[in-house]
Amino acid sequence: MDKAKILVVEDDEFLREVYVETLTSEGYNIDIAVDGEEAYQKIKQGGYDLVLLDIILPKNDGLSIMKKIKTEGTMTPNKRLIFLTNLDKDEEIKQALELGDGYLIKSQLTPGDLIKEVEVYLSK
Repeated sequence: MDKAKILVVEDDEFLREVYVETLTSEGYNIDIAVDGEEAYQKIKQGGYDLVLLDIILPKNDGLSIMKKIKTEGTMTPNKRLIFLTNLDKDEEIKQALELGDGYLIKSQLTPGDLIKEVEVYLSK
């Protein structure tokens, strides 16, 4: 069986490389976006089993991207969307849960945790 296709949206080069290496080593097909504009186009285009979307991005933040996509009704081509954040503000977490399928706190995420979380979200 083919492994899932995952879009990693992360502007921090170091974190992006860690996520991509970790997920690739598990056999996942990975695509990346480094800013909000690129993320918006790729999410709209669709075809991902999972989108890992950073909230703080240049050119457009993750929450704004999802508000725009939900308003347009163009989220259907992707199966799950999880926000990546270092923020733990209640308001942003609440918005993330309304706009996506969950969130992960980057500062608490080891590569092993990332694999476990991805597997959990993909199995839903």
